[in-house]
Amino acid sequence: MIVLDHAASATYVHSAKTSIKRKTAPATGDKIDERWKKPRYTRGFLWTDNELAGTPSASSTIFAQPLPSPPQSELNNQIALETINENPSLFKIITPINITRFEELLQSHPNQPFVSSVCRGLREGFWPHAIIPPELPESVDFSLRPQSEEAMTFIHEQRDKEIALDRFSPAFGPNLLPGMHSSPIGAVPKSHSTGLRLITDQSTGPFAPNSFIPRNAASVRYDNMHDFGKLLRQAYANHGRPPAYIFKSDCSEAFRRIPMHPLWQIHQVVTIDGARHVDRCMVFGNRRLPSIWCSFMSLVIWIAINIKNIDDMLHYMDNTFNYKMNPELEYYRPYNRSYPKKQVALLRLWDEIGLPHSVKKQEFGSSLVIIGFHVDPVCMSLSIPYSARMEMVTAIRQFLDTTHSRRHPLKQWQQLLRWGNWALNVFPLLRPALQLSYLKIAGKTWPNAGIVLNCSVMRDLSWFADRVESTHGLHFFEDVEWGYEQADNIIFCDASTIGIGFYVPSKVLGFASNIPPNPLVTNILFYEMLAVASAVAWAAELPKPPRHLFVYTDSLDTVEMFHSLRAGEGYNELLLFIVELLLTKRISLRVCHVAGINNPLADAISRGLFDVARQLVPSIRIGSFQPPQDALGVAEK
Repeated sequence: MIVLDHAASATYVHSAKTSIKRKTAPATGDKIDERWKKPRYTRGFLWTDNELAGTPSASSTIFAQPLPSPPQSELNNQIALETINENPSLFKIITPINITRFEELLQSHPNQPFVSSVCRGLREGFWPHAIIPPELPESVDFSLRPQSEEAMTFIHEQRDKEIALDRFSPAFGPNLLPGMHSSPIGAVPKSHSTGLRLITDQSTGPFAPNSFIPRNAASVRYDNMHDFGKLLRQAYANHGRPPAYIFKSDCSEAFRRIPMHPLWQIHQVVTIDGARHVDRCMVFGNRRLPSIWCSFMSLVIWIAINIKNIDDMLHYMDNTFNYKMNPELEYYRPYNRSYPKKQVALLRLWDEIGLPHSVKKQEFGSSLVIIGFHVDPVCMSLSIPYSARMEMVTAIRQFLDTTHSRRHPLKQWQQLLRWGNWALNVFPLLRPALQLSYLKIAGKTWPNAGIVLNCSVMRDLSWFADRVESTHGLHFFEDVEWGYEQADNIIFCDASTIGIGFYVPSKVLGFASNIPPNPLVTNILFYEMLAVASAVAWAAELPKPPRHLFVYTDSLDTVEMFHSLRAGEGYNELLLFIVELLLTKRISLRVCHVAGINNPLADAISRGLFDVARQLVPSIRIGSFQPPQDALGVAEK
């Protein structure tokens, strides 16, 4: 692609005086000189050698604010209180947790106000941080929702089970009592399972219960795969080998073990076949569910780490996970099976505090699927299980099959893009391939509206499916933050309205090109992006492509595009071209901003001012090149 020669300013057919560059403003909220170290598109899945491994969820309990009790306005709500007091058979606190023992194990916890609030919630029922509006009608019935025959069969089975466990009250009705609220229910598929789950839709209808709960009241700190990666990296560094096992343990029916306050139970009436039942426990569909459950579970994990000496314990909702260096197993009598010692210690803690669990949810191995991701400590990698990847690939290819129609309903587009967005956690570089699909459905709201596949979208989604099929995922020791000092090659890029250029200081080389005759977008930002694409293409063709490639540009919008891997049509084609090079050549790219005053060589080259460039660096050699043609395809509408 590159032909070295001593090109002169006459190479350009325009006068350098016409090259007036348009500068752009930085995105707000980011430090321009720091953002490149951890690009936003990586979603935090980069590791560093100097970061401390820890157990964030358990540690967060030390500074957590106490959970709220019902506000005084509800404690004085005479309508609700009268209904509760006159119908004691409908309202109960139901939980299997041994609260006394749980509290004893937390006596040394440094944040006793938080501990007390969680224990109070277990005894009296939790309040979901709701602010009940004074204009709420005396009763609200929005329970009517058609169900399929399959769903109704499941709902009947689940109702009978919940009544037997005392989590549903006996039937009453047919009318709601004063102060009651009944939301619609439904049956939805469980994740990674063929089973169904009963949900209560507390976000639908007038005076929906979730509308009483501020959105900022539902935040919570989950332990995640980045945290687990830090622990595995630390274990490998300390022992010089991967752990013998990783394990995961899930408690059974976790959220249904948490009682709700009677003043909230009155807003959780379930209606089935015209009969009413008070749901006494936390429901799937409540906005506050994650934070209430995690407040309890994070204290359980704190006990595991600090009282039972089960170090490095993590949890994500009801999933707990950890590793064990020693291959020795220990017998656990209730299941008549042997597990890693840490796992047995955790199960015994759950037995001690009365937290139920089942044998089918206790797993261990040299590699394991945890919260949907395949974790392999031997390879130190994080990916999506092969079966899940192939299921996604098949779904995308079926979506792209235009044998019968090129049109799909909006809800099908949304479902496919949610799936693809989840895959970006371990395939972050594939993000540009979804961009045109998002642009296709932008602003559309009718679920059954037909949206036509165009050639550009089909090309991008097909490439996405091929890459998901062939790309493994993240590596705990390769996908790392790296700095300027670790760069294998550094390139300065620039563009003007007449040309593009880049400069490689380590080789004292400059490269220049005219603006191509038919660019996808005719503005300076596209030319700046094209300069970066050309620099990456040059580096990728080296006999030994750089593992870490550092590119400077004085275009802040270009930096932002590489920070997010998000761009509009035309620009997106350039991103896809660059991503393909990065994946094929295994290059880690960082694009950083440099002030124009500190980018004089690339600026002079892009303007065709080669004599100026030689005055700055007398030994520089300047070659001409053609921008990569693969990045200059015809835009498809």
